[in-house]
Amino acid sequence: MDVYNSHFNARKEFRMQYRLRRHDGAYRWIDDTGIPRFDGNGAFLGYIGSCTDIHEYRKMQAELLRRLLENAELNRQADSAMLTAAIAHEIDQPLAGIVAMGAAGLRWLDKENPSIEKAKDALSGIVQAGRHAAEIIESLRRVSKQDNRTRVPLSVNTLIREVLTLAEIELQNHHVTLQTSLDETIPTVLADRIQLQQVMLNLIKNAIEAMTSIETNSRILHLKTELGASSNIVISVQDSGPGIEPENMARIFDRFFTTKPRGMGMGLAICRSIIEAHNGRLWAEAGDQGSIFRISLPCNP
Repeated sequence: MDVYNSHFNARKEFRMQYRLRRHDGAYRWIDDTGIPRFDGNGAFLGYIGSCTDIHEYRKMQAELLRRLLENAELNRQADSAMLTAAIAHEIDQPLAGIVAMGAAGLRWLDKENPSIEKAKDALSGIVQAGRHAAEIIESLRRVSKQDNRTRVPLSVNTLIREVLTLAEIELQNHHVTLQTSLDETIPTVLADRIQLQQVMLNLIKNAIEAMTSIETNSRILHLKTELGASSNIVISVQDSGPGIEPENMARIFDRFFTTKPRGMGMGLAICRSIIEAHNGRLWAEAGDQGSIFRISLPCNP
């Protein structure tokens, strides 16, 4: 009723989704749209629109989103398990050497006639093993920064439409008006579909959350794609919310920094790491209204 009344009073078109109880008692999701009509003199004549049963479509959306998030979580768990196993395997030998040489050094020093030279040799071995362990860890860190997933040529516009299908329920529930300006002439990018979907979903959800404090008829999400400088593809996600505080603008991508009461502050940090692994860039800036998050990705060579 809040959405209907606010749009009716402003003579604006509306679209919302809610449940109605059918004659047999079953609750079904309805997609309700209305467009204002005016006569030649500009007098308001009322609305024309439709109520469509979209129950099965909503169920399909929810299942697709569940599978996407499940897939992303399984990927994260697999990555974590593989990295943990690699670290354990690689540093097991130098750690065992450190323990053995430390024990040998103690034995040489505990003798009735301690052998300082032997103990020094053992300590030198510990230093070498420690350095070797550090080199292994640095090597693993470099490997972990590289994205070894299968990357394929992707249409950014197609991916955005897929993500909007998954996010449609949340957009409707929060009464967000969607605007898109997708350049159909831009080339493809070489990327991992699941990871880019994760990034776009995260940015869209953040934009929705940023607009919860403003009036429902003022909530606008604008997605844009274009060919940027250096022939990179630029994706923009702009909301009409109150914007990011200037003192927080430089910190929002830091790990564990958050302005949300229940947030962990990892979402944007993970998004940036994913984009950087694709040789791209993710940044935020203030818009004329709200905030703009931009992604720059190199075109598929």
